[in-house]
Amino acid sequence: MNIATTLRYANLNSCHWWDYRYYIMHDYQLMAEKLGFGMVAIMNDCDIENVCERCDGLIIPGSGMDINPKYYGGENKPPVVDEYALDAALIKYFYEHGKPIFGVCGGHQELNVFFGGSIRKMADPIDHMGERILRHTVDIKEGSFVHDVFKTTTMDVNCFHGWELDRLAPCFDVVARTADGVAEAIEWKEKNIFATQWHPERSFHDEWENDIEQKFFENFIECCRRVKEEREGKK
Repeated sequence: MNIATTLRYANLNSCHWWDYRYYIMHDYQLMAEKLGFGMVAIMNDCDIENVCERCDGLIIPGSGMDINPKYYGGENKPPVVDEYALDAALIKYFYEHGKPIFGVCGGHQELNVFFGGSIRKMADPIDHMGERILRHTVDIKEGSFVHDVFKTTTMDVNCFHGWELDRLAPCFDVVARTADGVAEAIEWKEKNIFATQWHPERSFHDEWENDIEQKFFENFIECCRRVKEEREGKK
């Protein structure tokens, strides 16, 4: 089982050329090791069909880069690195080939933009972003992928974001929401596309996080396995 992901950009210092880095968060390495799957970091869209063909699902991680507003009908404001351009190509491939997708934080926002929604900068993100990762309560829709994990209709989750979904893409259902109305999780269950605004991957290394959140990715890997078996059975 191989799962694709994308690298994220960081400038560690700006003084030296080697401070410009692309990276994968340690949480995902721990996740792949614990759950026993290969993680394939895709760096560009060169030969993307052959690269993605070998992967059974896609995880889109959070990002420190803003999405250029031109992608959802706004002004062209290019970020330092246009991570969305590659991510959109990956979303397109995995969606068109019926392979599951899981988005986290920035990945949650990218999925909404790709399928026709928009995002907006939060007017007052004090309850959602600070120097430390905060926590808040979300209301959860019964029968959703979030409810499948928590088995309850309310739960405290972490939060660290200054953007939120604005116009919801028509294909998605909001399945977790905060009291102040922020969409914290979305799903397109028929297409096996899921996303959270918070960071369940932190549960793989942070003792203060709820270990039960690892089940988000256990369930996702099982979904990828099931879809792969169904696809191979049709050949």
